[in-house]
Amino acid sequence: MSVRAFHWGLFLSALALTGGVLGLHGRRTGELGAAQQSAATSPLALIPPGSAFVLSADVAQLRRAPLGAILAQRFGQLGGPSGDLSTLCGFDPLAALDELALAVPSAGKAESAHAEDFGVVATGHFSAAQITRCASAAISQRGGEPVLAQLGAFSSVRDRKRAGGEVAARDGGLLIVSGGSYFRDLLDAAAGNPSHREHEDAKDARHVALRRALGSGAILASWLLPDGWFERVAGEDAARLSSLRGLQAIGARVEVAKELRLSLLLDCAGPDGATAIRAWLEQLRASLTELPLDPVLAGAARRIEIEPAGAQLRLKLTLDRTELTAALDTLLGPGGPQIPAP
Repeated sequence: MSVRAFHWGLFLSALALTGGVLGLHGRRTGELGAAQQSAATSPLALIPPGSAFVLSADVAQLRRAPLGAILAQRFGQLGGPSGDLSTLCGFDPLAALDELALAVPSAGKAESAHAEDFGVVATGHFSAAQITRCASAAISQRGGEPVLAQLGAFSSVRDRKRAGGEVAARDGGLLIVSGGSYFRDLLDAAAGNPSHREHEDAKDARHVALRRALGSGAILASWLLPDGWFERVAGEDAARLSSLRGLQAIGARVEVAKELRLSLLLDCAGPDGATAIRAWLEQLRASLTELPLDPVLAGAARRIEIEPAGAQLRLKLTLDRTELTAALDTLLGPGGPQIPAP
């Protein structure tokens, strides 16, 4: 898998994971965990230091949102058909989740993605036995051989026939999915033995700053782009996308209710970099009439607010049900039957 494909895969996988758990059918510094919150209430607090990508989602809040059904249906399709999970597991594990955090320790640094390249921590109303039975059934259904183990207070399941991730759950509603040493780091954090750092981790501080600037939201994500990301990702389009060279980090906040409110924060190397990206975005907006876009989507794109602030750019957009459906059709392709408005 190329680095460029890995970046796109990471983006889509984050969306799929977030949408797929709406209930429809990885010692952090700063605000990410220094308060020593319990695992039962803060999956984000268990993510080890130094992550490149961090996403958190209030799944229960999203599940209650009027537009949550649309996002769940469409992004859940990214993972492909999964069969009747409720029948397979004896309960609906997706509807049992309350909060979720996803982390990628080193996005874009490797030429291939492995199980230890990500970690998922989730809380909800389920038991360890329910999760291990569900994971074992899923592994067996695809022809694998589930292997169960007891790791302290956690019950875990992995596939003996296939190298990859491992699922671990603890009574009280804590779930961890990861692999390799990162999986062990997550288990240690959940057991009250988090990774220690002599001083505040610089990446953690950057995530904290981005999330603070974005404000609270049902979904928050922050992505620290590694050195040399532009050359690896842009490829043959480097000249056309040269304005993006100064982009260093991206933050996103999504609020879902009767409308979807999206806020993006682009963190650049300096004011000149932010100015170049803003000019590029304005040029894109001016050329919308030349693109074969859905009229509804084109109208929404023209409403994007671009607010410069020194070395940062903030983009804001609100989508109603019709505009959100058009955007999802463009991004993911036409979906199945439309979900009627409540």
